[in-house]
Amino acid sequence: MTASTPSATQPPAFATASRNHYRAATLAAERDLRISADHLAGLAAECAVKAILIDFLGSRLNARNMPENPEVEALYRVGNTMKWKKQHGHLPELWEHLTAIAHRRRGGGSGALFTQLIWENPFAGWDVADRYCDGTAITEADIDRHLKAAYALIAAHEQAGILGTRTRA
Repeated sequence: MTASTPSATQPPAFATASRNHYRAATLAAERDLRISADHLAGLAAECAVKAILIDFLGSRLNARNMPENPEVEALYRVGNTMKWKKQHGHLPELWEHLTAIAHRRRGGGSGALFTQLIWENPFAGWDVADRYCDGTAITEADIDRHLKAAYALIAAHEQAGILGTRTRA
């Protein structure tokens, strides 16, 4: 028996993942699966934000395929220590990364396009850990707000691609 060779990890496809999670979220919402609908809407938005940051606002994948940007430093707890990282994490904090970077580029091009989205964080109270909840705290208004925000992010990413404002080849 021969040893298998490890396959190379493909880089994340955030734009594709955002559309897939959005479609799944809308199906879950139609079937009144509130926990899944809200969770998937958040993942769709998170992937769309990461796609926007990488494709249009200068973020890059690091050696571990994690998105990061030298313009953003966030304080994270690692064990008992606090460390600064330039890595993009998860919603709702990820929204602040989008806000900071888009505001720095609002003078034209893609930054101006994305600043229209970021006046208010629709995921301010969202938590990925809500996937473990009993669903009673997730309202239809929450799901609707999160689905609309995810859709707007996906649409903005696609519009920026049509306008040709990508920062990478």
